[in-house]
Amino acid sequence: MKKFEKFDTAKIKTGGLFDPLPKGAYVIKIMKAVEEQNRNTDGSHLKIAFDIAEGEYADYYKKQFDANVSEDKHWPYDGVYNLTVPDDNSPQWMIDNFGTFVSMLEESNDGYHWDWDEKKWKGLVIGALFRNEQSENNGNVYDHTRPHWFRSAQSVRDGKIGRLPKDKLIASVASSSSPDTFMNVPDGAADDIPF
Repeated sequence: MKKFEKFDTAKIKTGGLFDPLPKGAYVIKIMKAVEEQNRNTDGSHLKIAFDIAEGEYADYYKKQFDANVSEDKHWPYDGVYNLTVPDDNSPQWMIDNFGTFVSMLEESNDGYHWDWDEKKWKGLVIGALFRNEQSENNGNVYDHTRPHWFRSAQSVRDGKIGRLPKDKLIASVASSSSPDTFMNVPDGAADDIPF
């Protein structure tokens, strides 16, 4: 193989080298919150970028962001939570979810009171209970650890969180184990591999 000219300018991409975040309870810090219109339905949601604020995994998503050398660099997907913004016609569970998030945010930040301006959430902390989730795209299954329930930051610090949420796994993946599909190559046969 002949060396190409720009080889020495390669930016080494280390994405994927981070240990997965274990499911559990964490104090998280909001990095940014913006209201966005839903793509496929009426209404909107708050897109909340966050990071782990305390403990062994502090700055977990910032470290991933800083290590990303891609030109289309963005905050890690698992470090973003979409909170549905209910309206007067929303089901009660949706209203309860929003109210719980706001209440836990107020309880976690002395002197903070919700005034309908999500931009003021930057820098605030809240307790979050994370679960394992799977998503599927174009036949590929991806594992995530994402927040599902919210508590006060102090209840997380004190370990008074109740039970963790159940994992959300794709049924077809969770119920079957995939066979090893890698082709075994006999010793000495490497020269016969067709590529």
